[in-house]
Amino acid sequence: MNSLLLNLPQFTALSGLSLLLSAMVLRLLLQFNLNKTAARSIAFITFVLSFITISGNSITIYLHGLLNDLSISSIVLSIHYLITADNSSYRISKQNIPLFYLIALSGLFFYPAALGLGMVDPYSWGFIHHSTLLSSLIFISLLAILIIFAFIKQYNLLLLSLILCLAGYQFRLLESQNLWDYLFDPIIFIYALLITIAHFFITGQNNDTTEKCPEKLGK
Repeated sequence: MNSLLLNLPQFTALSGLSLLLSAMVLRLLLQFNLNKTAARSIAFITFVLSFITISGNSITIYLHGLLNDLSISSIVLSIHYLITADNSSYRISKQNIPLFYLIALSGLFFYPAALGLGMVDPYSWGFIHHSTLLSSLIFISLLAILIIFAFIKQYNLLLLSLILCLAGYQFRLLESQNLWDYLFDPIIFIYALLITIAHFFITGQNNDTTEKCPEKLGK
């Protein structure tokens, strides 16, 4: 039992990378219009094979050396895609867009500041269990407000991600002792930023089309 608990962060990290790899394989297969049952089966096989060791290492171990640990948010989004993907046209629903906006905006604030560009060090806020800083208390309070907001607005994916990130931090599902590392990582930040930019331009184009064709408003 103790061995299992000690290995839990490593298991979470490797499983997360396997889920991400499986989601990428599924996305590729659906892009080529492969039957969704067959595509999901291949994605599942990919997940299983990624744990098989060759010369003492598995695909996930190699990936971990390149990417390090994924955040809980990345793991949640990988699982969400594996469950919900059903065709080759991947669209983000309006209910899920707030999560990507939050990750993108948080990353735009966090990464430059964490690299020393600015007067604050937001990374220190994430050491909740080892800090008495007022900023850490404010950080947790903001997350609590976001959870309440997501619940009221029924942004289910955002709500689930925030709750699981906090639960993962509480139970030490990753090696990191910093809450930021549970909320997002560079991979999900870049992906969320691209999704946010694409959504922004698509929304702008739709608004332009509506303005040019006002008769559509009555339909």
